Amino acid sequence: MRKLIAGLATTVLLSGGVAGVVSTGMAAARPGPVPLGSWPGCPQDHPEGPCHWCPGDPQPQTGNLRVNPVVWDWNICHTYYYVYSGQGNVAQNIWDGENPPAPPPWPPGLKFCPIPPWCP
Repeated sequence: MRKLIAGLATTVLLSGGVAGVVSTGMAAARPGPVPLGSWPGCPQDHPEGPCHWCPGDPQPQTGNLRVNPVVWDWNICHTYYYVYSGQGNVAQNIWDGENPPAPPPWPPGLKFCPIPPWCP
């Protein structure tokens, strides 16, 4: 009986602790290109870069590592940026080095509308 009560008390304490962490983490979360913020090595407030990778870190995500892998020297550290598909120099969407290319221009006659139903 004591083990049952101790187990129940531990469960209640842990669930309360997890709820506190989740609620605290949710309030501090910032939007980014991935559901929970930025990729490993990228700043939370600027998820497209500059990102940093060194040997031993997880491989930078490209969307499909089998078809679109990063091709660079895996023995040295890199500073890289996420760019629009087709603009990368080590993968379709990853630019290795400084001065990544600017985003492509909008097609003529097309306007950016952050909230489509309310734009003229």
